[in-house]
Order: sequence, then structure tokens, then C-alpha cells
Amino acid sequence: MTIKKLKMIVFFLKQYQTILEKNQTQELNLMFTDFFSREELLDILEHSYFDRDLEEHKVETLENSDLLELIGEDYFLLTYLIDKTEKSITATPTFSEEEKKEFFELKNLETHYLYSKPSQEWDSYDISNYYSLLFKHGKTARVFAIFTSDVESEDKYAVTTKPSFFFDSKEEAETELKKIYKEQSFKKGDLKILSLWKIQ
Repeated sequence: MTIKKLKMIVFFLKQYQTILEKNQTQELNLMFTDFFSREELLDILEHSYFDRDLEEHKVETLENSDLLELIGEDYFLLTYLIDKTEKSITATPTFSEEEKKEFFELKNLETHYLYSKPSQEWDSYDISNYYSLLFKHGKTARVFAIFTSDVESEDKYAVTTKPSFFFDSKEEAETELKKIYKEQSFKKGDLKILSLWKIQ
């Protein structure tokens, strides 16, 4: 799915979120009874509750039906979905061992040399190979983002504050860049467009 479509989905989800908030609808639709895995239910609860509150409920001892009851209403499912979708728009490869392991095992690529080589020991050649594998197996797409001009291409994945939005094409990014220069206090040359790989 394109970034533009994801942005539209998030927009309308937030509109619906506002409606639920105003109506104070504290109900959970029956369609969700067997909809989520236990891992997903716990993830939703962690997203919706403070750690202290979760500890009081001892969620690790609860059945899935009890976890769903604890979630309680569609509103919390919706806020979780919005957050996940927004994060997916700017999701890039992390090179974590967990991410690497999941990808190679899912694609039955355990015999590939990168699977057994710790990702923290990868050099530029290894990283390039990993990107190629991700793209070949449909896990990434090339997108474009706006960075401050001091960010070098080799550092675009390492910046502490990621760009707020990615774009499907360079033309879309250029249009947004012109808008930023017109409406905000940036001077021409303060920003630049870089391409990068986004997780699908």
C-alpha cells in the first residue's frame, strides 16, 4: 500500500476516533472475540494502560477473553491501530537481531551467511546485501523523506529524530518541500530530500 493511501486511512481513522470519544461509546464489538492473538492483546493493553495499572491486573495469568474484557472498548483498539499505522508509514530497517532473525526464518533463508553473522558486525557490503534481500522479497520499498541539510546520506537511518513523513515519489517530496519553505521559517538550502528504504 502506498504512503499516500496510508495517510488517508489514518486521517479517516482519526475522524472516527473523535466520534467515539464524543459519544463515549464504551463497548467492544463482538467481532473481536477471537480476532487477536494473545501477543496482540498484550500489546494493545501495554499501549492503553500504564505499567503500574497492568501489574495490578496480573495480565500474565489471564485468559485471552479476560484480556479482551480488560481492553473493554473499541476506542482502545482504534487508538492502537492508528498508532501502529502511523509508525508503519515511517518504518525503516533497524538491523536488530530480532528483525533479522524473523526475516530470514520467515523466508527460509537460514543458510544465508548474514543469518549467522551478528548484525552489529555487518559492514557496508553486508548492509547492501540485506537491503537487496529485503527488496527482492517484497519487504521494503524505496521512498523519499525531507531531512535537514546537515544529514549525510550514510547517516539518514541513524538520525535521532526521523522525518515526520515519507513520500512515495521524489515529486511529492519536492512539492512538500516547496510548501515548507513557503509556510515555515526555513531558508532555501536548509533542507534536502533523500531516498531510503521503508518496511512494507
